[in-house]
Amino acid sequence: MKTISALILAAALAPAAYAGSSAVDALGPARAVPVPEASPAPERMPDIDFFRYFGYAQAPEGEALEPAYMKGVNEPLYTVALEPIKNAYLKPSVGFTAAGGVRVYVSGTKASNCPDGGNSCADKEKFFLVLTTDSGESFFVRAMEVLNWGIFMSGSKTVIIGGEKYVVKVYANASTPENSKLEIKGPRGTALNATLKQIGDAVAAKGVDIRLSRAYKLAYGNEIVQGPQGGKFTSKMLVLLIPYPVVDASTYYIFSTAEIKPEGTAFPAFEKGYGFSLRGGKLGIYAL
Repeated sequence: MKTISALILAAALAPAAYAGSSAVDALGPARAVPVPEASPAPERMPDIDFFRYFGYAQAPEGEALEPAYMKGVNEPLYTVALEPIKNAYLKPSVGFTAAGGVRVYVSGTKASNCPDGGNSCADKEKFFLVLTTDSGESFFVRAMEVLNWGIFMSGSKTVIIGGEKYVVKVYANASTPENSKLEIKGPRGTALNATLKQIGDAVAAKGVDIRLSRAYKLAYGNEIVQGPQGGKFTSKMLVLLIPYPVVDASTYYIFSTAEIKPEGTAFPAFEKGYGFSLRGGKLGIYAL
């Protein structure tokens, strides 16, 4: 009986021992299971507003002034006829000549909304380059779509002006965003090479000089909105007051002409002690 029991126990243990021996032999005495090396985390694009030189819009809330109050003020400090300066900022000194001698002006501006039509996006998503011909035709180029920056972004847009193709690109400068360069290439080579600072300064220079507590340039033009099909003008008219000289990442102010009453409107969040009126297409600015 003892012999039989020993034989049964040996038979039961033999397969396990044999399997274990095979596993050790297969690996070898000095081998180990290889461990894959950790992959480096992919680089992330820093959140930089390359178009901050064009400033950040603020729309102050208006307060209607009582007619009796306005009667007590002196003559306006400024009277600006708006129609002659309508959309003048779209034709700054920066530009190029296309086929047939067509002059193309290049400006920069921001839409009042985001690419999806809403308002929950960074300001850089609202920025447009606008190419305007001397006949008044405008081409909207959303800046983030043509931004080029290392391995992160590579974009361009082709616009057709006078039957010719022009490719628009912006080459980003992360350390000094205002020195990022706009390049426009056409059938005869580079048509334009300018920094965003040069464009921003040229746009602001088209405004009317206004001095309140500080110096401003006053501009007037149609509101721009964007959607899946790109940018477009609306019938809504805006007055803009841009601090001048232009300073990187400054605040500029937007006023809807519909909010400026003939009897007078104040914007305390903008400049205390001043009132605005709009009569017969003329904007008056008063010291209150």
